[in-house]
Amino acid sequence: MNKVSEFKYSKFLNWNEYIDSMSENKENFKKLTNKILNDKDLINKINKLNTKLNNKEIIVLTEDFCPDSLFNIPILILIAENLDSVTLKIYRRSENEELNKIFIKNGLSKIPAIFVLDKNNIKYKWEEKPEKAYEIQSSIINKLKQNPELDDNEKKNSYLKLSECEYEKNLWEETINEIYNLKEL
Repeated sequence: MNKVSEFKYSKFLNWNEYIDSMSENKENFKKLTNKILNDKDLINKINKLNTKLNNKEIIVLTEDFCPDSLFNIPILILIAENLDSVTLKIYRRSENEELNKIFIKNGLSKIPAIFVLDKNNIKYKWEEKPEKAYEIQSSIINKLKQNPELDDNEKKNSYLKLSECEYEKNLWEETINEIYNLKEL
């Protein structure tokens, strides 16, 4: 089992500090986080994670420009807010080179990347987005590329809105299921 305590990395951000510090996607992130924190169905679904994540620390490596972080970190916030004894620590990849190297060494090069720690030992790892999101979001991107009337900003906004609809339908639940099904390292 790999240890994460081999180095000193900069101060983590709790989720409120992370939101306050965001320079990109801040309003969308706040909106999605509030939506998820008030979704009783998602709250009920994360309860199945309680045994797996009890007394664990979730370390997240991210950047606020990342659309996959926009959609998936709010689920991690929901987990930390609703499950007993789960700590969420958010780190910016650009400010934590040594931590980034540990993630890469463990096969995680995309963001968001998470380690679930048990007493500084990496117990589980996960990155980017649920598997089902790849095909769905590729389809969205291809459809938007075929629309020459949209400028880049309109395409980005359309991508975010369409992705949000897909996450609301079932991708947030897929994120929860993937975390539930993570195999111990």
